[in-house]
Amino acid sequence: MSGIPATEVLGTHDHWRAFYVAHRPTLADIVVDGAPLDLLEKFYRGKYRAAAHCPDAWESEDFFPTFGAAGSWLSFSAAPIRDADGIVIGCIETLQDITERKVAENARRESERRLIDIVAGSPVATFVLDADCRVTHWNRACETLTDTAAQEVLGSTEAWRAFYPYDTRRVVLAEMIVRRTAPEDLADYYGGRAKPSVLVAGAFEAVDFFPAFGASGTWLRFMAAPLRNLRGEVIGAVETLIDLGGPEPSR
Repeated sequence: MSGIPATEVLGTHDHWRAFYVAHRPTLADIVVDGAPLDLLEKFYRGKYRAAAHCPDAWESEDFFPTFGAAGSWLSFSAAPIRDADGIVIGCIETLQDITERKVAENARRESERRLIDIVAGSPVATFVLDADCRVTHWNRACETLTDTAAQEVLGSTEAWRAFYPYDTRRVVLAEMIVRRTAPEDLADYYGGRAKPSVLVAGAFEAVDFFPAFGASGTWLRFMAAPLRNLRGEVIGAVETLIDLGGPEPSR
């Protein structure tokens, strides 16, 4: 992993050379010396935690630019070695290359950031539910259409309140997608005005009248599509809404 032969470090204090370009303590040094927490803070600020498996042991994750062609992420833990009297006589540090996991995590975060930017900047009223039907996104256009601020619904499972404030029996189309409502039941729920989308697999679109919107109500055309993970499992749904005006629908 380090590219340094054991013969170059055994019996020396130069193990730090495997990880850092300038002399500094490794996690094992701090543990074996019983150094105070402020030393951990100095060298591993925000990157360390107490190990769950061993008292007085510490764990950390960090990026090492000298490992490999483009650097590597390592997960490492240092645990004290004690004699029969419980006195610390050494330390063992283990390391694992977690670069692949970190790259995947960063890619997921970047994907989530792009979704936030896309939804927030869309001129089309849009909201997103997660696998538990909690609202995770509610863009400005949706705020304007529903007259409901994002802060009122984000994190809640009550997106329906923005559309059906007087009918607690109603659910939004996106929730029905997340809960995998049977197509025939979904269509019946909207009096035959809901149908499978011809644009997106697994999505449904519908037209319905919303009496609470505007001065005398308005008709909306809306579509809800499933969000899936890499295994194809539904982990949420995104719904978009277009105001058709009222009191009669545009055809």
